[in-house]
Amino acid sequence: MDTMKETPISAEQQQRLEQELFERAKNVSREDEKVVVEELPEKVAKVLDSVNQRLPIVKNLLGKVKTLYAMLRDKEFAMAWSSKTMVIAGLLYFISPIDLLPDYIPILGYIDDAFVMSVVMNAMASEIERYKAYMEQKSFGKIASE
Repeated sequence: MDTMKETPISAEQQQRLEQELFERAKNVSREDEKVVVEELPEKVAKVLDSVNQRLPIVKNLLGKVKTLYAMLRDKEFAMAWSSKTMVIAGLLYFISPIDLLPDYIPILGYIDDAFVMSVVMNAMASEIERYKAYMEQKSFGKIASE
């Protein structure tokens, strides 16, 4: 697992965040999934309004969030509930106003969110690759049928 270098989050805090994420994933419910689906677009809009979206940390963070959200929302993509719970747990952390570094602190407030999204992306790497391949195949199928 790559940890974030030169960050206000200590190695101990990173380890605790990772453990809490995996614990949270064990207890995710369908109601949590609904919360993510309903609240994530508003949170992304707030991030876009509050900071320069071209900043590398913000661009990277939002790219990860959008990929995970697309996987979660795609009804045609078969994903095991155990995989969905990890995605949901990570996205719940992202939308939560209460986390290690409060989001109202410009730029710094998203460092912990970026770390959590990195943990989720690493844990879901094979599933994400499968989703990307699925989307390419789906796009190719549309082109071939035209």
